[in-house]
Amino acid sequence: MKIKREYSIAALVLGGVGLLIFGVNFLKGLDLFQKRNVYHAVYNNVAGITGASPVYYNGFKVGQVIKTDLMPDGTGHVVVSFQINEDALEIPKNTKVQIYSADLFSRALQVELGTGPLAEAGDTLIGDVQLSLTDAVSAQIDPLKAKAEGMISKVDSVLNAFQQMLNKKAIGDIDSSFTSIRDALESLSSTAERLDKLVAVESVTLSATLRNLETVTGSLARNSDEMDHIFTNLDTLTTDLAKGRLRKIMDDMAVASNELKKAATAISSGEGTMGKLMKDDSLYTNLNSASAELDLLLEDLRMNPNRYFSVFGKKDRLPKLSDADIDRIGKVLEEEKKK
Repeated sequence: MKIKREYSIAALVLGGVGLLIFGVNFLKGLDLFQKRNVYHAVYNNVAGITGASPVYYNGFKVGQVIKTDLMPDGTGHVVVSFQINEDALEIPKNTKVQIYSADLFSRALQVELGTGPLAEAGDTLIGDVQLSLTDAVSAQIDPLKAKAEGMISKVDSVLNAFQQMLNKKAIGDIDSSFTSIRDALESLSSTAERLDKLVAVESVTLSATLRNLETVTGSLARNSDEMDHIFTNLDTLTTDLAKGRLRKIMDDMAVASNELKKAATAISSGEGTMGKLMKDDSLYTNLNSASAELDLLLEDLRMNPNRYFSVFGKKDRLPKLSDADIDRIGKVLEEEKKK
């Protein structure tokens, strides 16, 4: 029995359509003869993910993305459907499916297995997005860019202020300052040169001084035992003084001071011979009167020596009057007249 021509054409068309579907899926990486384990994940941003993006687990390709669709609830979230081709890979329900940068230019999905009960085909897993290399670099560069822009603006302000400061007068002042610094350095250089000459001239004296100092230190080192003995004696002396000798001396001085104070008090109050001499002026008066009488006697002796001494045993009958006698007689007569 012959097959009709129309049936042959229909079979050929159906075969071509099937071959076309198989070829398109084959180019997408889908095997129509393999069991399809399709899962879903929801993301806010699926930049870089296409309908043929691979799915990796620990760097090994285990599937690929089938399609991406917007959520019908109007939230703007995107549902990514992907197929897992490895039947040996068991997917728990809390598995995380992360979008990451597979290389410098492409993005892919990577599976981070969770724990717990296994998910079934058609379940929605946890979606996560890792920053792309471009986004990561931008996140690092943007703060640096902002700081650089702020720094450039500050540097520009500083340069403007510095430019305003650098007028002719300021430049002249700076030149004068550098001139002063140069003069100071020249003066310091000349001073250092003179100091070098002085050291060169006085090097012999300095050497002798250092030798004398070395000799003194050597003598001290040689006589260290004697110095230790001296210091020991001083320590013993201070110890003895501290033990009571100095205290006894101070107590004796205090007793002597008290006795002297008592004697001074007795003299001031007129007690004893010294007190009577200090308080009673009769002795002074008597001494003064005796001194005056002695003066008169000496004067009379000078004027009338024959009254007291006679070489030939004859005395003067009329004694001579001295000036003192005349003054005394005149004073007596004046006192008699006043009476």
